[in-house]
Amino acid sequence: MLRQVTFLPTFAGWQPAARAALLAETPPDSILWQELGHDQPLLDLADEPEATPTAGPTIKVPRQFIEIATRVSCHRDPPRWALLYRTLWRLTHGEHELLDIVVDPDVHQLAQMDKAIRRDVHKMRAFVRFRAVEHAGEARYVAWFEPLHDILGLNASFFVDRFAQMHWSILTPDRCMHWDGKNLSFTPGVPQADAPADDAIEPLWRKYYANIFNPARVKINATMAEMPKRYWKNLPEAQLIPELLRKAHARVEAMMGKSARKTKKGS
Repeated sequence: MLRQVTFLPTFAGWQPAARAALLAETPPDSILWQELGHDQPLLDLADEPEATPTAGPTIKVPRQFIEIATRVSCHRDPPRWALLYRTLWRLTHGEHELLDIVVDPDVHQLAQMDKAIRRDVHKMRAFVRFRAVEHAGEARYVAWFEPLHDILGLNASFFVDRFAQMHWSILTPDRCMHWDGKNLSFTPGVPQADAPADDAIEPLWRKYYANIFNPARVKINATMAEMPKRYWKNLPEAQLIPELLRKAHARVEAMMGKSARKTKKGS
C-alpha cells in the first residue's frame, strides 16, 4: 500500500516529511509524494507517516547531499522528490559513497537537475535589470524575471549583498522578493503585466552595451548560448543585438583597414 505524503514543495517542506518517512523505515517505492500549493493547508491524512518529532535518532547524511537537495528541490520536475528520497534512502542504507558513483542513474539524474538549477541561478544574476519607479516620494527599483525553475530564494543573499543600499523588488511568476534596506520579504508571484515597462535607466544600459561590444571578438553561437533569446525581452541592451551583429562584419573590416593604414604610415 502506498503512503501519500503531502508537503509544501520546498526543501524546507520536504525535509521533515522525508525524515519522518526515513525514521518509519518506509521504502522509496511505498511513497507517493503529493505537493501542496503554497496556499493549501497541510492535511492530517491517515495514510501519511507521523510528523517528525522534535527529538529523535540522528540520521547521518553527507553535507554534499543536503547542498544538492536544496538546489534540486527548486527544479520544476515533480519526480524530483521521489528521486531525492530514493537517493537519501540509499545513502542511509549501506551506500554511503553513492554520490561518488557518477555513472549511477540516480546520481546522474541528480547531477543533471543540479546543473540546470546552477545555470538558471547564474542567468538570473546576469540578466535581472532593475527599473526605477517612484513610491511614496522615494525611488524604488523593480525588476521582472521569469526563471526556468523556482530559484528566487537561492539568489536572495546575492541580491541583498549586491544591492544592499537600494530598495528593490524582483517580480517572478512564482514569488516576489522585496528588500527595504533592512528586511527581506516574499509575496505571491505576479504576471509580467504588473512589472514597470521602462524608465530613464534603459538608455544607459543600451549605451554601455554598445560601447563594450567588440565586433572583432563576437561569436554568434556563443552569444546565443550565453544570452538565449528567451531573456531578450527583459533586457534593454538586447534590443541592440540584431543591429550590432548585422554591422559587426563591416566594423571589423573598418578596424582592420584603419590598423593597416597606421602600420603603413609608420613604416
